[in-house]
Amino acid sequence: MSPRIANVTFFAENPVALARFWSAVMGYPESVFSEEEIAELKSAGLTDEDIAGRGLAWDGDPSHQRFYFTRYRHERRQRNRMHIDITPSAPGVHATRAEVEAERDRLIGLGATVEKVLDGAWGPYKEFAIMMRDPEGNEFCLQ
Repeated sequence: MSPRIANVTFFAENPVALARFWSAVMGYPESVFSEEEIAELKSAGLTDEDIAGRGLAWDGDPSHQRFYFTRYRHERRQRNRMHIDITPSAPGVHATRAEVEAERDRLIGLGATVEKVLDGAWGPYKEFAIMMRDPEGNEFCLQ
């Protein structure tokens, strides 16, 4: 058996709102706790604040990446040294510049901001990517 990435986890000020953003980015349905789940969590001693401290963006398909959001109330000592790259294209297909730019506009409408545009060459390879930030400032690239 080979390991796989179970979750991409984000520390968030507002996990529910950030989960909503990433659900929209990825085309996933919005995940919310059902009344039954909330009752079960509360019967286990969790408060509304505890429950609001978690969020999920996933469509339930095991072949799709699951994003998990949790409240983090400690001072960060340094920036997170990794980010995710997303593309608006199908697996095995390279997105066109027009597709990337259209996706950029959609993501801005969802609350993302553009940090920087990479448009040039890396050795013999054409490079076009848009460095962006989600509503809480987490970096990601669109390519």
